Amino acid sequence: MIDTYREVEVREPPIQIAGRFLGVVVFLVGIAMLGLAFSLAYQAFKNPEMLIATRALQQVPPPSPLEAVYLPLALKLLLLFVMGYIGSLVAGRGAHLFFSAKREVRRATPVD
Repeated sequence: MIDTYREVEVREPPIQIAGRFLGVVVFLVGIAMLGLAFSLAYQAFKNPEMLIATRALQQVPPPSPLEAVYLPLALKLLLLFVMGYIGSLVAGRGAHLFFSAKREVRRATPVD
């Protein structure tokens, strides 16, 4: 005897559709954060005044280079790195949410 099967369409439950939509939204927010981080980095390389405050170096008496240049520069670069890292984590979480919502379109059932 040969078993025959027929395909039956199964609709996605609304919770899975909402999960996929939420995944796309979170992914796009992460991509926007990454875009903002890259935009700020580009602006900082175009205009070095954003990273190094030259006005602080022109004060009388001149402050130590550690306080005026290196500390603020390191802090700004660290914050830029953290913002890019968090943006990539958010984008990865959004992709994970999107693909974790199960999608079963068809299921085979035996024919009686």
